[in-house]
Amino acid sequence: MKRILISLCPAIVALFVLSSCATLFGGSHYVAKVTVPSHPDAVIAVNGAIKGKGEVNVDVKRRDADKLSIQIEEPGCEPELFSFYNKTFRGWTFAGSLLFLTGAIGSIPIPWGILVDGISGAWWKPDINERYVSRQGYDHYTYTLPYKAVPLTSIEQEPAELKQESNDKVKLLRELKALLDDGILTIEEFEKEKAKILNGDN
Repeated sequence: MKRILISLCPAIVALFVLSSCATLFGGSHYVAKVTVPSHPDAVIAVNGAIKGKGEVNVDVKRRDADKLSIQIEEPGCEPELFSFYNKTFRGWTFAGSLLFLTGAIGSIPIPWGILVDGISGAWWKPDINERYVSRQGYDHYTYTLPYKAVPLTSIEQEPAELKQESNDKVKLLRELKALLDDGILTIEEFEKEKAKILNGDN
């Protein structure tokens, strides 16, 4: 037993060392710069937590780039929610981990980098093909959100039937998102059905 523990010590040390070295290939987080043009007083909440007003930088786990919800709300105006459902694979990170962060226990090669990056989620990044997302650097992405700042008074004056229609759409969108989260719908099917609901085609 003692001999086995001694042989595993280098592996354990290597795992901790490589956990920090994984930042050589981008790390497990990225910086999301959220900006709301022309609305410096708009409150920005990311995944339910208020981060600031007008423009903020938020640390986001790469693996959660497809689970990002940003709510914008200006005093006296309706809140608006922007959700992001896509992420893309960072192939160069995988290759770098495989080529440069592989060790061995005895004669057995161990891909420590692959293990560390797989666990940390370092293989992922936001999808710049998704609306409002742009890349500023390998670990910096900007979310430029076109907040409409619809006054609350105009919402309150809507006819009752329009309010009901809006509530029905919200309910349908939540049900649709649940189907996506459960894996019942693909992202393509989700976007298609979402467009139908928003356009009133359902």
